[in-house]
Amino acid sequence: MYGTHDKGVLGELAFSYHLIEKGYTVLSPINPNSSYDLAIEKNGKLTRIQVKYRTPVNGIIRIELDRPMRKTKKYFERDVDAMGLYNPNSKKFYLVPLSLIKNKNEFWLRVEKPKSSRSRTMHFAEEFEI
Repeated sequence: MYGTHDKGVLGELAFSYHLIEKGYTVLSPINPNSSYDLAIEKNGKLTRIQVKYRTPVNGIIRIELDRPMRKTKKYFERDVDAMGLYNPNSKKFYLVPLSLIKNKNEFWLRVEKPKSSRSRTMHFAEEFEI
């Protein structure tokens, strides 16, 4: 339906609009090669966000933190404070602090309840909804 670039633009715009409605000041870097997509400020706290447009697969949103096909640093090495996720299916937004997922190559958020009872080790998307 949409190409990768279009998904990125849609995710950033939807996330920005949502955050403005929530009372955040939203800043966008002039340089398109910036290490983050948006910076947000509320109550004097500034947070740099890498935004991802992610459609769940089997009830899970997967976040890649490493880009092995590209010679770039991992997100937590690139002046990014959080991952902002936009789920176009549910129109929900999630903000995951990178301090929670440091030293991992990927992070999974469960958007649907699991069939098994092994939920202790899972991260549920509702915990990070913004």
